[in-house]
Amino acid sequence: MKELRMLSGVHGIGLIRLDTNPSESEILIPARERPEIDWESANRLAAENKDFLDYLKLVKQLYQTGEARASDWDVPKAPLDF
Repeated sequence: MKELRMLSGVHGIGLIRLDTNPSESEILIPARERPEIDWESANRLAAENKDFLDYLKLVKQLYQTGEARASDWDVPKAPLDF
């Protein structure tokens, strides 16, 4: 947990403990929004992880066109009950 808190402090990454019962899930470390993208880290992750590279391409398309194709995203079929 100490290392996760360190990563959270450096990168703003949060941690959620999921439970099969959604009301029992909890945020262990809240994420922190950053006003700017750390492109050095994003480029390193994209070079190491094809899924992240594909995600960046989808975000780029969305940013440039303002359009998101539902087939490209994991969109829930029905609203979640909270």
